[in-house]
Amino acid sequence: MLDQRTKQFGRTGKVNADAFQRSFLQYVYCKFEENKLLGKEPFVCPACSPEMVAVSVDGNRKLYRFQKTNQSEEPGFFDGVFLAQDSEVSTFVEDVRGAVKSTAGKAMCGESHWTAARETSKRANKLDEEGVEIAVCRHGFLLKGFQSASFLAMDMTCRYVPYLDKVSEALPHLQPLKEMRHCLSVMHAKAHNTKCEEGAGTTLGEEVEQVNSFLSRCGLTTKYMAKSARTDMLTVHAMGWNHRKENGLHIAMSSRFKKVCLCIEMEITISSCKI
Repeated sequence: MLDQRTKQFGRTGKVNADAFQRSFLQYVYCKFEENKLLGKEPFVCPACSPEMVAVSVDGNRKLYRFQKTNQSEEPGFFDGVFLAQDSEVSTFVEDVRGAVKSTAGKAMCGESHWTAARETSKRANKLDEEGVEIAVCRHGFLLKGFQSASFLAMDMTCRYVPYLDKVSEALPHLQPLKEMRHCLSVMHAKAHNTKCEEGAGTTLGEEVEQVNSFLSRCGLTTKYMAKSARTDMLTVHAMGWNHRKENGLHIAMSSRFKKVCLCIEMEITISSCKI
């Protein structure tokens, strides 16, 4: 594609893909630093910050990365900007595993067996990374790490809450996580026990699925990259997603406002008829 663009504009010579990618990342990083000076945060939702109502969390196993082979590891531009640094993740995991022993067993809720809720899993032999955990606000904005909210929606809340209770007892600094109310996404609720079907109003809990669909396509082109380059590219894609979300936020918010008004009118009409 780059060679065709070169011919189209009358230039000669061959475009070096690696040099082009490096130049592109340098340009995006300069824009990122410029926005920081202007006080713009790429991973903060302007509609629900600083008091966030609900956050949806889910894992994306399609964002895996194969073990690097003959790849030079150069410092990245966006290390820790969106994806957590390896050292931070390793330290946190070691603290949790040192305080609470993992128990292998069946992840059951009602009559259903949930693979996603296992405390332990076998890592794939040929993978350096099996995927990432994504957090999204109810407006579809990707968040850096995890931000406190009134509600936390995830697929296996019924298995997560008891585990959180056990971990927070051993690690008191995690106690604030218990202040949130936990709810199950609508799509998954029907396969769980009845008590798992409690929700958070109009929050579906599936907002993260849209982002995962987008990032999974990005993951197809980054699974063979060196770690720093992969981190940079996924961060760039994530910032682009949030930028498009912000540009269309006024339309989305107006649409939601109209739906809420219609729901209120309908409830008032039904209540009047009952009276």
